Amino acid sequence: MTEGLRTLIVTPAYLPDVTGNSITAHRLYKGLSDKGVEVKVVVAADCKTPDFQPDIIHALHALKGGVPAKEMADRLGVPFVVTVTGTDFNIDLMQHCSSGVSAVLDKAAIIIVYSELAKKRLLTKCPFLEGKVTVIRPSVDIGRPKSVTGSLPKGFNFLLPSGIRRVKNPLFAIRPLELLRREYPSIKLVIVGPILDESEWKRLSEAMEGRDWISYRKVAHDEMPDIYQSADVVLNTSVSEGLSNAVIEAMYFGKAVLASDCDGNTAVISDGVDGLLYKQCDEENFLQKAKSLIPDPEFREGLGKAAIDKVAREYSLAAEIEGHLRLYGEILGKPVSRIKRK
Repeated sequence: MTEGLRTLIVTPAYLPDVTGNSITAHRLYKGLSDKGVEVKVVVAADCKTPDFQPDIIHALHALKGGVPAKEMADRLGVPFVVTVTGTDFNIDLMQHCSSGVSAVLDKAAIIIVYSELAKKRLLTKCPFLEGKVTVIRPSVDIGRPKSVTGSLPKGFNFLLPSGIRRVKNPLFAIRPLELLRREYPSIKLVIVGPILDESEWKRLSEAMEGRDWISYRKVAHDEMPDIYQSADVVLNTSVSEGLSNAVIEAMYFGKAVLASDCDGNTAVISDGVDGLLYKQCDEENFLQKAKSLIPDPEFREGLGKAAIDKVAREYSLAAEIEGHLRLYGEILGKPVSRIKRK
């Protein structure tokens, strides 16, 4: 039992905003709450002293969540942990490390990453963090499709579930898919996700003009099962990923995934086994990999079945939540089942 444990999650965004951090925060909220933990979630931009005294603070994103979490932990005299992923990891940490991020990493009791590859890269960049970095794999917590047919248009649907911002490279697939349409005119490209960068949205909108085979939707997270249901191939075109929630969700639904070979994607996809990886920013390589998927439903089905098996084996919700509870207990110096509220 974990009654009495209080955890405060500080996240850059939260539902209804559909971002990787908001989905992760909600998954942790539900999973920890189901174990009897009292959990509060606060958005970093609105971070104030909570109306309860947490035993531990958990920040998502070293810069956007970690800085306010550290300040709050200092005020309240409690430990904090930080999960680093995505651009937070690959850009803020790998390319440059601000004084604010450095202070967060130095003060955090534990730094969580999503893969052994990420841990190795972080310790190569910051060897002084040895002993503070641990791996807890993320999981999937999403409903099942409500519709048998799904909700995408008729045709062969390439689905890109992605926030609209430069690092996600949402325009990349347009030109090679347009070339493929000469041979397979039923191809559609459907892009779903929040608009996080107005300049990138402007570029995407201009690229979509006159191309009625491309559509964009801003959807709620609970709509995603139906959308995955009717996708033929799920894309990830990012130039940087921590470990994409959308990729794991697509694999959970048994979809063939075609993703760039950035570190976050290579950590989860075995090329040709449970998905396909293309050379990042290489349109010709993307085109060839995409073309191999279109006429061969058995190939897509085989990738999807292997993907389902991998997610069930390596990315379970139970393991993720137990990993966090075990970690909290280690930081607090006692099993979380022994924490009692005064």
